[in-house]
Amino acid sequence: MARKITEKALPESPVVDSLETFGAFIRSLRSRQQLRIDDAAALCGVSVQLLSDLENGKRSVGLDKALSIAQQMGLSLLAIPKSELPRTIANLKTKAP
Repeated sequence: MARKITEKALPESPVVDSLETFGAFIRSLRSRQQLRIDDAAALCGVSVQLLSDLENGKRSVGLDKALSIAQQMGLSLLAIPKSELPRTIANLKTKAP
């Protein structure tokens, strides 16, 4: 019998400021797609252990690998100057459904 995957909520803030936050986004998107970790790892071209460690904030990877995993899982990253962060977040909140 296939194990049911419990959906994980996206982090409240869109700001990725730690390995743990990046991992939480990846885990949330994987669970929303109902992907088991081994299937997601194969899709991303990484080992199950690496993806598990990344989701749990226990391992960092190079930017190229992080961007590739993010893209495969459907995560877009946005780089903005820190000085623009409050205004950008406020704009995102006013445009949210």
